Amino acid sequence: MNKKILWLVVSGLMALSLVIAACGPAATPATPTAPTSPATPTSPTTPTSPTTPTTPVEKEQVKPAAETPKYGGVLTLVRSADPANWDPILYASSSNGAQMFTNESMWTGEWIKGAAGGYGSKETDWGMGFDLLDLKTGSTAESWKWSIDAAKNQGTLIYQIRPGNRFALNPASEASRLVAGRAVTADDVVFSLAKFVTDPRSRIYGSNPELRTANLTKTGPLEVTVRLPLDALISAISRFGAYGRVVPPEVWQKYGDLNIWKNSVGTGPFILTDYVPASLGVMVRNPNYWGRDPVGPGKGNQLPYLEGVRFLVIPDASTRQAALRTGKIDKMGGITWEDAAQMRKTAPQLLVFENPVTGGSAIRMRTDLPPFNDVRVRRAMMLATDLEGIRQSVNGGLGQIHTWPFIYNPVYADMYLALDDPEMPASVRELYTYNPEKARQLLKDAGYPNGFKTSALITSTEVDYYSILKDMWAKVGVDLTLDVRTSAVRTAVITAVITTALTPGGGAPAATYYVTPGSGSPVPTYYLAPDFTGISTTNAGLINDPLVNATVDKVRLAVLTNEKQAMRIMKDMWPYFLGQAYAIPRPDAPAYTFWWPWLKGYSGEDRLGYGSGNPDTWVPYIWYDEALKKSMGY
Repeated sequence: MNKKILWLVVSGLMALSLVIAACGPAATPATPTAPTSPATPTSPTTPTSPTTPTTPVEKEQVKPAAETPKYGGVLTLVRSADPANWDPILYASSSNGAQMFTNESMWTGEWIKGAAGGYGSKETDWGMGFDLLDLKTGSTAESWKWSIDAAKNQGTLIYQIRPGNRFALNPASEASRLVAGRAVTADDVVFSLAKFVTDPRSRIYGSNPELRTANLTKTGPLEVTVRLPLDALISAISRFGAYGRVVPPEVWQKYGDLNIWKNSVGTGPFILTDYVPASLGVMVRNPNYWGRDPVGPGKGNQLPYLEGVRFLVIPDASTRQAALRTGKIDKMGGITWEDAAQMRKTAPQLLVFENPVTGGSAIRMRTDLPPFNDVRVRRAMMLATDLEGIRQSVNGGLGQIHTWPFIYNPVYADMYLALDDPEMPASVRELYTYNPEKARQLLKDAGYPNGFKTSALITSTEVDYYSILKDMWAKVGVDLTLDVRTSAVRTAVITAVITTALTPGGGAPAATYYVTPGSGSPVPTYYLAPDFTGISTTNAGLINDPLVNATVDKVRLAVLTNEKQAMRIMKDMWPYFLGQAYAIPRPDAPAYTFWWPWLKGYSGEDRLGYGSGNPDTWVPYIWYDEALKKSMGY
């Protein structure tokens, strides 16, 4: 299919979706207007029962499919923005065009540990990548092991590369013909992982500087050994595991990188064959993929079942939802609670799954500068923030208020300290209850009887939320100025400040901002603790607490041998840590995933295993019931 035809197809589809959204039957809602900012609660709002969060459940229980899986069908997904990049090493993130389909990491989450179409163990829901180390299975690596040598302060990680794994061959691609479908070697893995941690353009080079000195060697025909300092071993295990995708060195050497989509070559279940900017991406089945169905009626079948996958780029949210309601796309995640309620009414045949919030979003305060270097001020800011009021007004009464540094998730229950836990001190519990009178007293005790002025470095998408905070904090004398920047400028400012402030010998910290939003880190990163240790933009509050740092060091060692023990060590720190009020948690509401019943074997999974670069890794396991789709009128 040439580009002109592709463009006509997607243009027609998008135009049809827009017509449906604007002119459809009464059951289809018109494009919603931008929501107004909810009013700041006028009276203190106290949580009625600060209890342990309940576990999100599937709204529609997926029963095991009686049918035998069938091959064929093209899965249509949607993106809200055009892919920003294509190289699976330099840009290991969800903004990458197709890496989750075309290039495999060293390991992945084990499909059968989730719902697996009703045949799995349900040890996790794979809703947003929540998993433990023992829920992993091999991809590029068939197996792995690690060891520690405390006397030499050395960690060793050994991969056994999967035999018979071959790069996919696309005869229409010059880059693919260069590789000619050859088998993956240990040399390929050494080359790829080395690029991963030594090329300054790589995302992981910047986020995990401790990996830059990793020594990678080929120690057997299909064996790769990684040696590095002991305190960096867990970083290597997790980052190489989730993000360490393999590319053929000859393609990189010829083109300089793989950031042009036509140069895509990998071992994954699909092959990228076409892309129309801002419109459409097309992938076809890799006929030589190594994967096999591990469970159910199709156990042993070669994967993937699908003939292909395509993604449509539709920036407008209402148009995306119209495309889902009318069967133009098969599945869509990240739908808000407001839109989910409307979707249930307008498309009741859709199946739905409630995703827990992904990470501990928070308002970060510069803990290295006055006034926020005083714990009394930080505690006052917590008390001046009506968390339950925000949950009720902004989140429709859904979600959690105790979300930072990590949210509650049942897989990680051994680490979470709930507000009603007997181990939670009353002095910490009270911080989550709105109390402006006590906030004013703490500010007075800290030397700010009339409050103070401060600023928040935010983007335009955060103005509404921070306007609510501005009104709340004004009631205790805190005058907040909203410093609105572009996302790129904001990141650059924070990076410069953190590099200066936390690097030994870096000089005096720059007082460029005092308050800033933080997206938070998913629960699986607890042993890396990027939110509150180290030098990265994730630690935007510049937290540098010796007791916390020492605890995290213990956790990073314990997780190598006993993950439950590691979680217990972290949990024991929470009474002290939460009492320091290093950040103000942001109440988070769940999001929802909807899909059509013709996606067989699908149960609402988002990604198998942790990693922002690993969405949609469930795709090879599901199959497409085209007859059912037709019988439903689509």
